[in-house]
Amino acid sequence: MINTRLKTHDKTKCSGEHCCIHNPSEHHMRTWPMHWRDDSGVMERICPHGVGHPDPDDAAHQIRIGRAYRTIHGCDGCCHPDKEMDRKGNE
Repeated sequence: MINTRLKTHDKTKCSGEHCCIHNPSEHHMRTWPMHWRDDSGVMERICPHGVGHPDPDDAAHQIRIGRAYRTIHGCDGCCHPDKEMDRKGNE
């Protein structure tokens, strides 16, 4: 495995109250591993099923800057806290 560092903005440049790097909110995906998507410029959280979902704080940032389309993703429902599924796909 290659160990790389992500170069990010200075924390004084955060665009909102929460930032997935400098001040994450208490969302239900907070403990999931983070994955930077350099191809689309979004931070994902990888759910227990291996699916990448936009980090909620990064998604809020994308929406604030007029890039809501970057929050579209192949979804298995895990990013919705009321529909979080177990490993077998049961709600």
